[in-house]
Amino acid sequence: MILDALHPETRAKMWNMARTDKILAFIQSLNIHLSNTIKFGLLGAVVLFFLISMIILGWQIYLCCKHGKTKKTRATKIESKKHYTEKSNLSTRNNSSDFLATSDKDEYSDMKIHNYKVYRLQESIQKLNLYFHCYPDGLKLIQSNEDLVAESKDELTGKLRFSLSYDKKQSKLQLTILQASNLPARHAKQSTDSFIRVKLLTSLPQYQCILHQWDTKIVKNTRYPCFGDHFTCSVERNVSKKATLKLEVWDFDKYSRCDALGEVRISFSSLDLSNATEFCEDLQRVQKDIIGEIFVSLKYLPTAQKLEVAPLKVKIGCLSNNQDTDIYTRVDFYINQHKMKHQKTPAKPKSEITVFNEVIFFTVSDSVINQCMIITSVYEISLKDSTRQLLGRAYIGRKKSKEDDHWLSMLQSLRQPVSEWHPLLI
Repeated sequence: MILDALHPETRAKMWNMARTDKILAFIQSLNIHLSNTIKFGLLGAVVLFFLISMIILGWQIYLCCKHGKTKKTRATKIESKKHYTEKSNLSTRNNSSDFLATSDKDEYSDMKIHNYKVYRLQESIQKLNLYFHCYPDGLKLIQSNEDLVAESKDELTGKLRFSLSYDKKQSKLQLTILQASNLPARHAKQSTDSFIRVKLLTSLPQYQCILHQWDTKIVKNTRYPCFGDHFTCSVERNVSKKATLKLEVWDFDKYSRCDALGEVRISFSSLDLSNATEFCEDLQRVQKDIIGEIFVSLKYLPTAQKLEVAPLKVKIGCLSNNQDTDIYTRVDFYINQHKMKHQKTPAKPKSEITVFNEVIFFTVSDSVINQCMIITSVYEISLKDSTRQLLGRAYIGRKKSKEDDHWLSMLQSLRQPVSEWHPLLI
């Protein structure tokens, strides 16, 4: 009753005092005796724990301070950049206003600099588009004897003057290359280093056969070259009626590919060459002739990112009479008209059907497999002086021709070899 009459706070204090007295009495009843070594050990542990906690606390305070400093430096840098840009913009505005009012020449120079930068940017973009995309619409890939050539759709200009005669008694054909005129200039120098490649062809049931081939001298720095080269060869009368003379005009470049400027074709079937006849013909587009076929196997391995190209067989319509020559194939790998790598097969003795059965691997990723091209070239090499002559080329890959069917069938049947015959062009 007395406790109930007291104030609640006073009653709580009295209750706490009674509880502490009970706890002290309980501790004294335990009567625990500790030695001095244990006491000092516990004291040392407490001190060590205190030092470790202080070290951890100090390290955390240091990290917090460092993080705050970095935030402040970043903020000051951003503010300084904003201030600098605003100041520069303000200054450029003031300067431009003063400049427009005072000097027109400086404005013209600034415009020239800006236009030049825009021009350089457009030029770099065009180069990147040429590398990363397919061929432009204004270009068409043709097959030259040196490499791939981009042939424009512009009209051809130029004429070629030459003379022909045929001696029936000695069965000899005489050709004289006189001159060319108004040849197109392919470079900025507005001149041409030109030469003429002469091919005497005869028709076979399926292919064309090159009986003779010559090159004239190179005439430099002119679009009106004078040659004066004479060529003589023995041609039987029955063969001459089926023969065709092909004159190709080439733009020579020592450090790059040679460009075909045009050609002239003369068929002997309707010509009377008993007397020397002079011709002056317009240049026409270069057309390729089929001289044989090559049997190629393709296989793509997407997991290993490997393209397997296997030149298996080569069939050539007409072989030279020289027995001291072998033939071999060379495979060139292109991505977006850029040559990446090439490999050769060992030379084999030539015959009507030459068997190679060689396998060549190229590394190519899935992202560019649809933009690749394979060029298989067949060369004839002399065993005496190691000179070589191109017999023909086959083109397989992403281009507008029949060879696309072989490439698409390879992509549709992954990890499986797909073989097909391709014409050898020259």
